[in-house]
Amino acid sequence: ICHRSHFGSSAPATPKIRSRRPPAQRSAPHIDEMAEVLAAEVPQAEKDELFCAYAAMILQDSALDISEENLNTLIKAAGGSIDAFFPALFAKMCGGKDIESMLKFGG
Repeated sequence: ICHRSHFGSSAPATPKIRSRRPPAQRSAPHIDEMAEVLAAEVPQAEKDELFCAYAAMILQDSALDISEENLNTLIKAAGGSIDAFFPALFAKMCGGKDIESMLKFGG
């Protein structure tokens, strides 16, 4: 049995994560579908962005600088490997920004 994920590729069917909320209370019906995408199917560029974003949030929460070196250290400690330019680009993008306010605004 195969299904098409929202990335457009065929993959073996995997169990869906079921919401405990009644259907009328679910915020978005597509959330269950997103759980069907296997990590191996996510493009590397998206994984690289996620590694940097999560590492930056951890660094911010730990009151550490969001620098290329700190991003690389944290990503490697988590067992990740990413293209070399992503941490430099991400650190430059975060430089001088009020990341804490951005995180509060988004959540």
